[in-house]
Amino acid sequence: MEFFLSPWMLWGAALGAAPIIIHLLNKRKFRESEWAAMRFLIQAVQKKSRRIRLEQLLLMAIRALIMILLALALAEPHFRSLGLTFPADAPTHRIVVIDSTFSMGFQQGNQSRFHQAQEVARQIIDQSGQGDAFNLLRVAEAAPQVIVATPSFRKEDLVEEISMLELPHGRGDVAPILESIKDLLEERSGVPERKEVYFISDFQSAGWLPRSNSQLTEFRNLMKQLGQDAQLVMIDLGKQGQENTAVTSLRTLQSHVAMGRPVQFEATVQNFGRIPQDSRLLEFLVDNKLQATRRVNLVPGTAASEIFTHTFSAGGEHRVEVRLQGDALDVDNRRWLSVPVRERLNVLCVNGSRSGREMGNATDFLALALQPSEPSTGSTSPFSPRVIGSGDLVGQDLQDYDCIFMCNVALVTPAEAKLLESFLKSGGGVVWSLGDRVDVENYNATLYRDGKGILPVKIGPRRGNAAERSEAFYFDPGDYTHPIVADFQGNPQAGLGNTLTYEYYQLTLPPRSPFRVALRFDTGDPAIIDGTIDGGRALVVATSLDDSWGNWALWPSYLPMIREMAQLACSGRTGQRDFSVGQPIERVLPARAFDVDITVVRPGGGTTPARITQSESISEFQFADTQTSGIYEVNFGPPLSDTELFAVNVDTAESNLTSLSRDELAAELLPGIDFDYQTDLEPNTTNETGAVAERGGLSRGLLYAVLFLVFVELLMAWQFRYGLWLLFPPLAVIAAYKYWRG
Repeated sequence: MEFFLSPWMLWGAALGAAPIIIHLLNKRKFRESEWAAMRFLIQAVQKKSRRIRLEQLLLMAIRALIMILLALALAEPHFRSLGLTFPADAPTHRIVVIDSTFSMGFQQGNQSRFHQAQEVARQIIDQSGQGDAFNLLRVAEAAPQVIVATPSFRKEDLVEEISMLELPHGRGDVAPILESIKDLLEERSGVPERKEVYFISDFQSAGWLPRSNSQLTEFRNLMKQLGQDAQLVMIDLGKQGQENTAVTSLRTLQSHVAMGRPVQFEATVQNFGRIPQDSRLLEFLVDNKLQATRRVNLVPGTAASEIFTHTFSAGGEHRVEVRLQGDALDVDNRRWLSVPVRERLNVLCVNGSRSGREMGNATDFLALALQPSEPSTGSTSPFSPRVIGSGDLVGQDLQDYDCIFMCNVALVTPAEAKLLESFLKSGGGVVWSLGDRVDVENYNATLYRDGKGILPVKIGPRRGNAAERSEAFYFDPGDYTHPIVADFQGNPQAGLGNTLTYEYYQLTLPPRSPFRVALRFDTGDPAIIDGTIDGGRALVVATSLDDSWGNWALWPSYLPMIREMAQLACSGRTGQRDFSVGQPIERVLPARAFDVDITVVRPGGGTTPARITQSESISEFQFADTQTSGIYEVNFGPPLSDTELFAVNVDTAESNLTSLSRDELAAELLPGIDFDYQTDLEPNTTNETGAVAERGGLSRGLLYAVLFLVFVELLMAWQFRYGLWLLFPPLAVIAAYKYWRG
């Protein structure tokens, strides 16, 4: 550890020996001569010799101390281990870190915390001295975190970079920033030895406190290392204003949205502060038009939910938004939802069992349920089914369909399995309906593949006998929580509980499967299993969808359940439409979209071109620059010629504005580490040259001590006792301080 900026000046301390040398040189040798009056002089001198000798020694010590202190002052001492830093005029390597997480958008007066942070950073740069070097970093989720990676000596360049910073709407992780700072501090070539790191932040608990003990230990170790290599300065802009409310979620209560059907939207609002928020206005908008308002009362630390209902009269892409009456942090008062509504859903029905009798095919009842009458007769069904034979599947362009029903198909070839896998990856849905023609070994080997295939369950033996019909099984909807059976709750006339099944396959879900049972038989065996796979939706029905294995196809519960299954299977076709800030927007496209021009319209109105990547039979669109919350409009050129909307929302974990105090910073993140803590906008400055003020430089104090001792020495040389009395007050203060310190 270096203790002096100019250690060569310590040679001046040798001048402290000059008074001693002069004193010794003044001691001349002499001869003794006896004369009569000598004995009287000797008696007089002996009376005062001790006092004179003591005065001379003390005067000599003060003169020596003056020279030593003057040399120490010129050597510019500093003691960082005691919380002391370099003096103001020393060149410094300064690393400035600006918090760019969305909580810094909190308005304090007519400025946000982020703008205040920029102002503080500019002051640090402007008021620095000649020869100082600078790095600039930001705490942000998006790259780059290191804005100025190579130490710069040009103030104007740093000020320009600071002015160009924008506040994204994402969160940020502080730990990676510490790693970057550690690497920057290790830079020795061409940069000053003196190091200072400035953290300008609101020190919000949610963003600064690590989530696990291991992360906390790593954080502390990094901070300790930084504190050994540099002076840490924590500038806290978050002490004013802890109150905040936010819209924390917006979702549909239905798994799919259909044209002409009421849809319920649930908005959740939370008060993160300590003051009740009464009668806050909550607005519900569809396609930027106000549809409804609510007044909500928010208890501190709790959340409240409101339900809005809307019916879409037209298909296409729709944007839904909820707005909460504004507060000091506006970015989390709005939340968006992208709602695609299809006018028609194309369903491919693959018939695996042909029969000469009327309604004898495996898909006859299915097609009738999806579209009871021709469109020309005024049918309101949103489905457009098409029936093909099982041998015609490979020749179809599956991208023209939203979901596929595989009804009692005997065998699935590897080529067909690969085709269906690509269809699922592109967001399509597949409903597997079993029957007497199904080859169980083929399905398990080609489709299930020990839990790694596109069939989510292993097919076991049959139970019951449809030919004899000696035993019947009933549906058990359980607690009616699954969307397929939710509408049957409280409606016993629909006949779901009276449906008879005479034969079915026993299905087994693999361990830790993400799929869930939507409907069971009264035996406890699964009747319908549902879940997402490869980006699409897959459902498995343990029995047939015709009347060969039961009376379900003839019962009132059949039509609504078929439509619910079809809607659910088609829901993945639109892909994921809701993302968090910083999360890339991804969309799987048909293979024919390999050369599509894509433009992205940002929430603020700017347009950005985008590209797609292709692999085998699918193409994928990805857009990573999602640092602003809102609706992103993606326009796909020919041959797709389509527009899709994507909602990007903030992570409201940072909406809790509770910040860490100085004591909490010291105890939680910086235990045993010396750091400077400030809460105002002014960095610690001293002279008009703009250098950061010295907190621990001793040169000035030593020079004051030298001036004081020079005055004392002159006074002692004139009247010793006056100079001695002048020494008593500072000595008494030092003694009292040592006594108080223990």
